Amino acid sequence: MTMQTLDEQAHATLQLRIALSFGAFMWLFLLIIGFVTPGGWHWGWQGSIGHMINYMIALWFVTLVAAPLLAMRDPLHSTAVFQLYFLGMVGVVLSSIRSEHPEFLSDGVPLIAVLLSIGVVLWAHPAPSRLWQRG
Repeated sequence: MTMQTLDEQAHATLQLRIALSFGAFMWLFLLIIGFVTPGGWHWGWQGSIGHMINYMIALWFVTLVAAPLLAMRDPLHSTAVFQLYFLGMVGVVLSSIRSEHPEFLSDGVPLIAVLLSIGVVLWAHPAPSRLWQRG
């Protein structure tokens, strides 16, 4: 490997780490906001609704906060973790499809967060088409 190639790889790694940390902290912020807003999430409710809410909170944390933080370890070779991160965002998009009219806070903000998260990763990755290949 030439020195220029090593410099390019180091630059790409740094860019990806910044993009991933931006996404992880943005999703963590939205998760925390969901707990403190009136009518927001509550951990530990009883019954099937409580189980479903706990499950969704945990999935949100694992796919949208933990996955990008794990991918930061070796971002140029963490294809499977990127795919998990993107699948978590697909879940956010799909959860907006329901019989109610969309609202900005409950639907618009998460959809904007999805677009920003995916956008910065695709912008920062030197070969974004590799993200869809088998890990």
